[in-house]
Amino acid sequence: MRIFLFLVIFAVGCDSPRIEESPTMPSKLSLANEVRSTTLVQLKKERKLYPFGVGAAMMDQIKILDLGFRYYKEVNIDQARELLMFAGTLFLNTINAKEEIRPFLQNDPFQPKNIGIRIFLQKPNGSEPEAETLTVAAMVDGILDYDVRLAETGRLTTIYRETFQEAAAKLGIVEENGQYRRLSQLARDWGHFQSGTP
Repeated sequence: MRIFLFLVIFAVGCDSPRIEESPTMPSKLSLANEVRSTTLVQLKKERKLYPFGVGAAMMDQIKILDLGFRYYKEVNIDQARELLMFAGTLFLNTINAKEEIRPFLQNDPFQPKNIGIRIFLQKPNGSEPEAETLTVAAMVDGILDYDVRLAETGRLTTIYRETFQEAAAKLGIVEENGQYRRLSQLARDWGHFQSGTP
């Protein structure tokens, strides 16, 4: 009877099963680094977003993955939204398409609340933007913030905020099975499907 009681207490007190790593299976950290690296390289090539840092929250499972960039061009809110959403959806698509990382994700598919994208804007010569112009564009917890540096205090302040869903609607981005695409891309793909061309 004591053995049965011990087994019941042991079974009830155990955490959810953890994925055991082996020499033949990539580690959680190596998979996180792989999806971050893939995204960083593509964003530098396609959007001239220069890697500036990475971050994560992944003690037990991967809860959050972050990317930081420098962008050497002054932009307005619409252009910053385009950059954030391109970077964010590419990052989510890269993570969600990587089968090996899925057992390590806190939730599958990964959602906008699970990533962070920060873009630090600079002038083409590398200097700081003028006061009262867009200085930082960030996507954190599924919220997009657009910040300027105040002339009087030099402090950053958010001048506009929107949710990921609001920004996606403005840009015609939809989600299907953890993959994000523009409606125009879906229409183009549907046209190719109908005509039988790749």
